[in-house]
Amino acid sequence: METTKEIALTNNELVAALSLSGYNDVASQILNDYSLVSGEAEFTRFVQETETTLKEKGYWDENRNSKLAKGLESLLSLLVHAKKKVRCVNMENYSVLLIHSINHTRVLLQRISNGKHAFYFHDKNNGLYDILRNHYNLTDSEASIEGAIPLQLSDQLVDEYHKSEPIVLETLSNDKAQPKPFRDFARHFLDNGQEFDNISLMISNYVKDESEFEEIQFLLPGDSYIWHMNYEALEKNSTIIMEPIPVWTYFKEIERVLNEFFSNK
Repeated sequence: METTKEIALTNNELVAALSLSGYNDVASQILNDYSLVSGEAEFTRFVQETETTLKEKGYWDENRNSKLAKGLESLLSLLVHAKKKVRCVNMENYSVLLIHSINHTRVLLQRISNGKHAFYFHDKNNGLYDILRNHYNLTDSEASIEGAIPLQLSDQLVDEYHKSEPIVLETLSNDKAQPKPFRDFARHFLDNGQEFDNISLMISNYVKDESEFEEIQFLLPGDSYIWHMNYEALEKNSTIIMEPIPVWTYFKEIERVLNEFFSNK
């Protein structure tokens, strides 16, 4: 469970707060990602207009150089300078969870959805299993996945799944002549917007303005299990294997990998 009260900011408020804190490069990156403004004059007006909503939320302090409340400015400093981060993308509802490693006991959670950012501090000792599982809207289950078998798919077929009209996958998912695992996979892929979710382990360097991806895992939520993409054979024979894994087993393993990633120097 989260251990602190939520700090909520819109895209506009986050950009303005970062700029006021002196993190103009980070603010500019978000501006470019969301195409919020164009030109320096418009940016200055943008920051000034956003001051009003920051004041309304109690995140303003006229007595400080940055004009931001101390708690918010401290949070942004931790956010920007965190070296190790994990990004979890949920394509079904277009939401992102960022886990920023702050120290050996705490992480900063950042949930992004519909142009809004919600921040929490979380104790690592409370684990990340429920955080991850809830982000992907899955129930806590170690249910039997009898009948769900690994699927070997060519990269060409996966590409076709991405590009196909939805009706094609819907037809495949209802075709009783096809093996059930293929029907289930087609249905789950369609439900997820014909995209895979992903979990990325990242190392960031604020001074150099660099981010490096250490590892990326692709997944597809099923009914009571996860389709895990094993792409070890992709370069060798242009195939991937989609492995069905129970929810509990999958996210417990991801939790172990993340804890190891955060603890390694």
